Amino acid sequence: MNNTQRILLVIYIPITVLILILDNIYPKEDIVLYLKYTIMITLFLSAITMQKKFREQKIMALSLFFLVVADFFLVFVNTIDNLKLNFSEFGVTGFLFAYICLIIAYQKNFKVGKEEIIIAILIGIVFLYVVISLQPYVKGLMLIGTLIFWSVLCYMTWTSICTIFRRYFNLKSAWLIAISSSLMFICDIGVAFSRFHPLYSKIYVPWLSNVIWATYIPGWTLLVVIISEKNLISMTNAQ
Repeated sequence: MNNTQRILLVIYIPITVLILILDNIYPKEDIVLYLKYTIMITLFLSAITMQKKFREQKIMALSLFFLVVADFFLVFVNTIDNLKLNFSEFGVTGFLFAYICLIIAYQKNFKVGKEEIIIAILIGIVFLYVVISLQPYVKGLMLIGTLIFWSVLCYMTWTSICTIFRRYFNLKSAWLIAISSSLMFICDIGVAFSRFHPLYSKIYVPWLSNVIWATYIPGWTLLVVIISEKNLISMTNAQ
């Protein structure tokens, strides 16, 4: 682990803990929302300013741009008083493009073997559970859009975990990629239930908010850690 990676973890892990504390003390307060958005902007700025040795790292950094755009519509606009318009579709679209960028970056040495099939089955089971649980509350065009988004998210999570078996990235980076994307996946499950399921969408649920932010910030922080990796590609593929 290089010095940049250590600094990122030393900064953003305590920040995540701080957010969890503030979220429980001052739920949905504007100052906390500003802090959350600022944190993601700093991650983006860190990603675009650091030197990148490989093309995949540049694509990963682009995903953080779409992340900041998405968070503007999903987090920052909630601080604007008397805002009657709903911009959540723009936020979801931002995340959709972010995940597409990650898919492009992780697709190297694509193959489908026994391990990949097992991972696909496990993710498929989670996907079906989420769809079955939320389908009664999501209708029409929103249901179609949600299915598209979740299909992209599931594929991104699957292909990221499969980097462990494809041997394009070095093993340490592949595991970080898998963990990062899995945290994003868990985060979005929490977001889906908090937005659509009546048990969680009508009131503030502290534990669910904690799950979302405890996976969201570390998931994207690990992506920036990967972007700062000097030996991202395995020796076999780097030659």
